[in-house]
Amino acid sequence: MNFIRARRNIFFGWYVVFAAAAINVYGAGVWFYGFPIFFKVLLDEFGWSAAAGAAVISLSRLEGGLEGPIIGVLVDKYGPRKMAIIGAAIAGSGFFLMSLVSSIEIGSVHLSAFVVFVLLYAGWISIGYNTGFGHASMAAVNAWFIQKRSRAFAIYSLGAGGSGLTVFLLGIIVNDYGWRTAAFLSGVGIFVIVMPISLLLRHKPEQYGYLPDGLPEKTEDPLKRGGSVRKNNAQLANRDFTVKQAILSITFWMLVLGTSARAVAMTSVVIHQVNYLTNIRSIPLLHASAALGAMVTVSLVGRLGFGLLGDYLDKRYVLIFCTLLQALGIYVLSMVDSMALLWIFVIIYGISYGGAIPVFMAIIGDYFGRANYATIRGWMQLCHIPSTMIGPIYAGWVYDSTNSYHVAFMSFIIALILGTVFLFFARNPNVTDDRV
Repeated sequence: MNFIRARRNIFFGWYVVFAAAAINVYGAGVWFYGFPIFFKVLLDEFGWSAAAGAAVISLSRLEGGLEGPIIGVLVDKYGPRKMAIIGAAIAGSGFFLMSLVSSIEIGSVHLSAFVVFVLLYAGWISIGYNTGFGHASMAAVNAWFIQKRSRAFAIYSLGAGGSGLTVFLLGIIVNDYGWRTAAFLSGVGIFVIVMPISLLLRHKPEQYGYLPDGLPEKTEDPLKRGGSVRKNNAQLANRDFTVKQAILSITFWMLVLGTSARAVAMTSVVIHQVNYLTNIRSIPLLHASAALGAMVTVSLVGRLGFGLLGDYLDKRYVLIFCTLLQALGIYVLSMVDSMALLWIFVIIYGISYGGAIPVFMAIIGDYFGRANYATIRGWMQLCHIPSTMIGPIYAGWVYDSTNSYHVAFMSFIIALILGTVFLFFARNPNVTDDRV
């Protein structure tokens, strides 16, 4: 409390944003974007198929989706700081155990190394990550902003974009010292870096004598500033839907369907990108890892640029544009036959998928409010399960069957184009009229 009040010259909501972004730098690097590096060497060491390896990340998405509504309720009830610390402790200990993965005997039960890895990565680590790095930090950012929500999420999402350096370092460690050492050091970093930063997260500004966006205490109306589009965004965001009202709205399901297309393409491409570049395009592992890290870093441009535009333009159209650009990026990836084309893909795909992330986070808050943000987002995550599970396994199956990713890439392009249709109809919801 004293820390907050001592810095009233700077709205404390920005400290929350930067803390959440810092957590994102590390978490996205070692868990989401770092998995393709582990993926490649694990396939080689244990002889798993690409489909089986992709199933690990698909199961982690299943776990994240199933826990989403539950964790969302806990975050909304107990606040993001407590849940972030708990999640970090779970994820950190999970990486320690991951470094020891091997087949084990429990009485008469034999667990293969694959089963043990699934239980740790798709179970224990995913629970920690989704709790502490995902739901908690996003809910904290959403609670502190209304009119400036899109730019706040743009800055927050820069953390994941900044994780490109984390990915690059992880690639070096895996290449030089092995994946077990990399897993152990990933756990160390969570306890040393993430847990202390989590202490800066706070729940709602009103609990600390603030109003959202840092407005003067005598002013409770965020609509008194800004242009017409910004006023409309703020007016939408200044109302709160119940979870039931949100789920019963047509807008909720249009967003789910539209963003499911993005989720299936994004998850699948990230997971299989390194394997595709090394095995199909004969690019060395270190270079493929560098391209992945560069793509994540380039996404900073999209996250910040489109995130800022989201406060001035209709977020639906920003999402549609980013989705179409993402489809173009996958097409370029499918045609890669030189380093020049690879870097064109890195730029297009990095900017497009990065730009959609903060806008999607913000549009949920704009449409459905602050009170139940984490819970509503959790239900959306639950609805994304089919796409995030099936996509990576499907791409792995295509590769195992044809020794090519071409059919999978074309399928994702079609899905993204269809997704823009659903996003177009994800219009401003109305509590009473917008019902399924």
